[in-house]
Amino acid sequence: MSGFKTVDYADGSVLFEPGEVAHSFYLIQSGQVAIIDRINNRQLAVLSAGESFGEQALLAGGVRSAAAEAVGETTCLELTAKGLRDLLAKEVGISKEVLEALLLQLSMHNAMRK
Repeated sequence: MSGFKTVDYADGSVLFEPGEVAHSFYLIQSGQVAIIDRINNRQLAVLSAGESFGEQALLAGGVRSAAAEAVGETTCLELTAKGLRDLLAKEVGISKEVLEALLLQLSMHNAMRK
């Protein structure tokens, strides 16, 4: 996949923490990633191969709202916000605007669940 790079994580590796500026979006190739609410000390989800996370990176000024940790040996495809912008710049039409609207909607939905 153009723009993505493969990154391997050992069990327990922290991919990011809440409050960090979001720079990358992830797609899990193998293994699992736990999404953790550090404030309430609870696991929000465990994601597996084929699932994605870190969508805050795709929004301008996105900030992480939870932590992400590898569960077991995990391989992810990582796409930086710049990489996504470069891919979208090659596309014709309104794909960028539609994607940003969907991500904003997802972000608002996640905030309302808390």
